[in-house]
Amino acid sequence: MLSNLQVQKKLGNIPYMTLKQADRMTCLIEEYKLKDVLELGFYHGVSTAYIANAVSQFDGASVVAIDKERGRAMQPNIEELLNRVGQRDMVEIHYEKTSYLWRLMKFLERDACPKFDLCYIDGAHNWFVDGFAFFLVDKLLKPGGWIIFDDLEFSYSSSQAMRGTETLAQMPQEERECPQVRKVYELLVKTQPGYGNFREEDNWAFAQKTSTEIATRPEFTKEVIVRERHIGLGAALIKLGRRIGFR
Repeated sequence: MLSNLQVQKKLGNIPYMTLKQADRMTCLIEEYKLKDVLELGFYHGVSTAYIANAVSQFDGASVVAIDKERGRAMQPNIEELLNRVGQRDMVEIHYEKTSYLWRLMKFLERDACPKFDLCYIDGAHNWFVDGFAFFLVDKLLKPGGWIIFDDLEFSYSSSQAMRGTETLAQMPQEERECPQVRKVYELLVKTQPGYGNFREEDNWAFAQKTSTEIATRPEFTKEVIVRERHIGLGAALIKLGRRIGFR
């Protein structure tokens, strides 16, 4: 395993993960022994190189990286950068025609068991894709696993890459100016039962999956087993079913 400073020297000044971010990512990986990582959006592959280097210290570790087909044509691309740091074999790369959502569906179709310790989301940066991506990732994330959202305050109106494009011109003003990753984090992630340890650091948002079973969630367990024991098991189960969306 190289130091992050050594990795930086091999990668040069290619965007988008900084040395400070790489150190933060490495600390999280080492502290929680997060050896199986899913990355949604990799662009040139700088972040992938740092992540692959960090998990290489663990036996049997792996990284799965997904982005659009255009990533293959980047100069340099993810494969070249991984070769520079000696971690090409560590990473399973998927180039998608439209979105990483389709590949996530394929993963669930093949094996719906949780398999990742960490998911780093730095791709679409919008409500439509990353909102749905969160729920798909949730199914693939192990209990105790982490999700990190990059660009928490990103908006399309502030994006240099989007400036002057037809896509931006056709977008409603509210959608252009809204920090959509923050909306996903505040409205979906932080309200999802079984998630906690929320924190924000330098435009990153963190969340840890602390539970997966509805039956073990305090708000259900306490109410059904303790307070509602007097109304009978059948009535308690019916009430629980209504609370979690069954009719």
